Amino acid sequence: MKSIGSFQITGMTISGFKCYEEAAHLTFGNPTVITGGNGRGKSSIADAIAFTVTGLPFFGERGIDRLHCETNPNLMVAMYFVDGEGQNHELTRTRQKSRMTITYDGYEIRQHDLNEMFGEKDVFLSIFNPLYFIEELGDDGKKLLERHLPAISHEQVLAALSESVRASLENESILSPETYLKRRREEIRDLEQNVIYLNGQKDLLDTQRASGAENLRALQDRRDTLVRERDALEEKRFAGLDLAGMQERLVELSARYDEMAKDGAGGVDTTEIDRRLQELHRKLGQRGAEQYAPKYARHIAEAAAKVKELGAKYSREAALLKGFQPGVVCPTCRRAVSETDLGDVQAGIRQSLEAITAEGRAQKGQLDELQALEKQAEETFLQFQRDDVAQISLEIEELNRKREGMDAAQAANHDRRKDELESLHSQIQAVTADIEYGNLSQEEYDRLMECRELLRECQAELDAAKKAAQAEPEDYDAKIAQVESLILDKKKLLADAILYVGKRAELTFSQLKMNLVEIALSEVVKSTGEVKDVFKFTYGGRRYDRLSLSEKIRAGLEVSELVKRLTGRNYPVFIDNMESVDELTNVRPTGQIIMAKCVRGAELTVRPMGRPQVQKAA
Repeated sequence: MKSIGSFQITGMTISGFKCYEEAAHLTFGNPTVITGGNGRGKSSIADAIAFTVTGLPFFGERGIDRLHCETNPNLMVAMYFVDGEGQNHELTRTRQKSRMTITYDGYEIRQHDLNEMFGEKDVFLSIFNPLYFIEELGDDGKKLLERHLPAISHEQVLAALSESVRASLENESILSPETYLKRRREEIRDLEQNVIYLNGQKDLLDTQRASGAENLRALQDRRDTLVRERDALEEKRFAGLDLAGMQERLVELSARYDEMAKDGAGGVDTTEIDRRLQELHRKLGQRGAEQYAPKYARHIAEAAAKVKELGAKYSREAALLKGFQPGVVCPTCRRAVSETDLGDVQAGIRQSLEAITAEGRAQKGQLDELQALEKQAEETFLQFQRDDVAQISLEIEELNRKREGMDAAQAANHDRRKDELESLHSQIQAVTADIEYGNLSQEEYDRLMECRELLRECQAELDAAKKAAQAEPEDYDAKIAQVESLILDKKKLLADAILYVGKRAELTFSQLKMNLVEIALSEVVKSTGEVKDVFKFTYGGRRYDRLSLSEKIRAGLEVSELVKRLTGRNYPVFIDNMESVDELTNVRPTGQIIMAKCVRGAELTVRPMGRPQVQKAA
């Protein structure tokens, strides 16, 4: 739908709406004055206009049922208006039972279409109702202004600053001033910490250089002392000892020990017996687990099936013989048996039964013979299996007895060799200790080892001290001066950015400038440049909740004009309770004005004081 930037109401038809039971036709001009006593329908006209556009009454409250006339449930409101291009239109909203219908110039539309034409309901009601923005929206009013405030560009802010500040910030990216300030402060803190660190390093270097020579002399003295002590212990360690003879004795003992250990490790060879025992145990397990495989199973099954088949055949023939009567159809010749032929047929069946019986006996005898052969074969298999298991078990017992004898002989030999090996091991340990300790006691030997370790540590410290003394010292003064220069640059940039944030807020607030009303959406903390969200509304420097009704109306008219300017929409303004306002000295609405006054006891009168004029949107 095409957006309507401005319009003025020329007339209305109201029916079934609040106190308007029958259809009432109203004509509007610019301005329009509505007078009448209490309860005559002045405020209902404001509700009807708001309802036609937004679906809600003058103050945007919910509960459409209270807008219905109690005696006429068919609600209808039609608004006639002329848009900013001079085109006449009709917007109608009806509600019958629970169905709402909206038509625009004869075409049915939706509320979504109206929102595209007249803007969101909060925008329309903030223009149409001077008291709506402050009394109904609250914090949502702040959000509405922020949505419609034109963005202040980076270039606009720079243009309003001094040349030096502009030169400082022109190449800086300040998409979010708050984030930019936070990062610059973090950079300054990091640089200041770096200065502290560099000063610490400088002090440490000075201390190290002052004590370096003394420390070097102390390390050299300590090393010389340890060398003398170590050499004295080393000289005492082998004084008067035949070290070569002791080492030859150690070699001799070690060779004897190795030879005896090697001979003892061989012992009695039980490999063949163990292999044979393992093989017999495996063979015993396999033979004991073998199962008899039937030899005559297939022949027994065939004979049993034949006997079963003959038994079934005998049962069928016997049943046939029993049931034969004159007139029964013979299953062989397929003709009915007469009284004369009955005897012959029965005799034939009996003869067949006798043949079946004879064949059955022969088959049964063959089956019995096969089963006897199968049983005999199974018993022979089991007997051989038992004999084999017994023979293998006897062999295992004989080998186990032989193995136990060999183990006993090996154990006796092992004990003898073990004693000899322990004796040699003790002698080897004693000679090794004599070679290792020499003439030193345990305490002297431990001190010798300690001297050696301390010498290694002392030499490493001495080498490091010499290297440090020869190294070229770092110029920490130059580094500190360089970092402090960076800090000054960053602080200057931070100060300029704080000026930038303040100027940006100033330019933003300038778009909210009104006559006596002041609205603040944020505040800049001058010391830090931090932007804090606020929502302050004052009229002539006084808080809104302390204003009189007439002051609230005048303040609301200024806000209505502000919303017009920010949104580019110029809509009618409805001033209710106009009897409390003696004059509009601070603001004059730019669009159509509809004023409602309470006149005690008077009938409702709608008086157009001038013709609606086409006015372009702001």
